[in-house]
Amino acid sequence: MENLDDHGVFETSVRVVLKSKELEIFTTRQAAELLLYSWPTGETGYLSQARMACMRVLGGNEKAETARKAFEDAAAEADILVEEQAI
Repeated sequence: MENLDDHGVFETSVRVVLKSKELEIFTTRQAAELLLYSWPTGETGYLSQARMACMRVLGGNEKAETARKAFEDAAAEADILVEEQAI
């Protein structure tokens, strides 16, 4: 069996803006809490998929990057994702 990241730490953080405050999300737990308690939009397919991906990671059934990608997709859909700037 693969060595799943039981801590749910993302390889690369995801930055979002909520209520004019920029947040940097480093872990699946942080993403799950934001998705469950502070999400700025109503229910969508991306939001539901992101919540489920986080639950699978926290349950030890997926790698953290699965949740990171789903969270990033949901954030982009909600128009809260801070895009990386090219240098």
